Amino acid sequence: MSLLHHRWLAEQLPAWEREGIVTADGARRLREQYAAEPRGGLAQVIVGAVGALLIGTGLIAVLAYNWDDFPRWVRLALALGPLAATQAVSWWVLRKGEAARPWQREAAALVQTLAVGAAMALVSQIYNLPGKWTDLVFWWCVVSVPLAWVLRSNAVAIAYLIGIAVWTVAQSQQANWSRAGDVADVRIWFPLLLAGILPRWPGAELRDRPAPGSRFVLAASTLAGLLAVAACAGVRAEQPNDAFFWLAMLSAAVLLLFPLDRHGATEPLASKPEVVLGGLALVIMALIATYEDPARALVKSVGFALPLAWCWLLLAVVVGFATVAFRQGRFAVLAVAGLAVVPLVAAPLSADDISGWPVAIAYTLVLFATAIVLITLEFLGRQGAARIGAALITILVILRMADADLSLLTKGIAFIVIGSGFLAFNAFVSRHRAATPGESPA
Repeated sequence: MSLLHHRWLAEQLPAWEREGIVTADGARRLREQYAAEPRGGLAQVIVGAVGALLIGTGLIAVLAYNWDDFPRWVRLALALGPLAATQAVSWWVLRKGEAARPWQREAAALVQTLAVGAAMALVSQIYNLPGKWTDLVFWWCVVSVPLAWVLRSNAVAIAYLIGIAVWTVAQSQQANWSRAGDVADVRIWFPLLLAGILPRWPGAELRDRPAPGSRFVLAASTLAGLLAVAACAGVRAEQPNDAFFWLAMLSAAVLLLFPLDRHGATEPLASKPEVVLGGLALVIMALIATYEDPARALVKSVGFALPLAWCWLLLAVVVGFATVAFRQGRFAVLAVAGLAVVPLVAAPLSADDISGWPVAIAYTLVLFATAIVLITLEFLGRQGAARIGAALITILVILRMADADLSLLTKGIAFIVIGSGFLAFNAFVSRHRAATPGESPA
């Protein structure tokens, strides 16, 4: 049981005992059965990470001070010596087992990760090995990720996720510049690299969930990688890169619909960064498509994307994830994810001589309908997001008012009315939630 739920149970048990719902012996058994999972806490992780970074930076500074004056064998010893020393520290931490404090595991893992990267860079420099900086990042990530599993290090896991996202984005840019060439195929490598975190989260027993901060990095890294893959998918298939717009929407929908267990599905929206980031990316792209030129480009991108195998893989994943979400009753995320389907339905309007306004108007109406669904679900007692729905309607009205051929005075008065209505609705939702506490949004 997580610390949050353990705290809630600990607060409820005394009242349950007084009301006779459970006996004293039953309460004791519940406390023993549902003990809090041992977590180091953010402070301990930060302490370990900062200490490791200072030590690693100090080692690099010491080595760099007289580097040019050292013979090659001394340079090699200085490159591999810290790596051997950090491995000894990691072995000592592993020997302590569960007695090792979280900050000790974090510090040992992060220092060894820095030592691995320094050793790889220095050996490459000593022997003038060919290669690009992206090669170093790739192998650094591959070699270091076992430290996140073995030492249960969140800091190394976060560094790994950032590293694979940076590598994937860089490979995507190189593929677009060189028209693929000898660049690695990120359509294959990014999913494999992302799977490298599975031994840490969710682990062998499928219950090791990342902490909130790590969860955000995981979601952000996944979204960045998927968008990078979408950017070069057409290039790898030797087609124009005009498929990116729709592939990006499908990628955001995959992240938004990612399956959650029953506990994760009922968590507050703030604890589900994959929903926040995926939904935000999807809504932003949909809002852009409410204008004529982007709308026409979006539906045309469907024609470029459909021949791609990556597009069909994304569609299959979206359908599978949507089926799971429907069975769980996550209708709010389904409503937002439906924005990614609009270009496919509007694809027949992609002829060169057809204006983009029909598609732009259709997207405006679909966004408005999505906002109504988000509001309605919450007032029906389901998982909804009334405030987000109201904010979406407000943004749509503001965008259309900005385009309208009206005087500045008229627009100013309209904005005041819209803002006042939004604040009033926000206060109404707050009173409704206080009176009828229900499920968390989205």
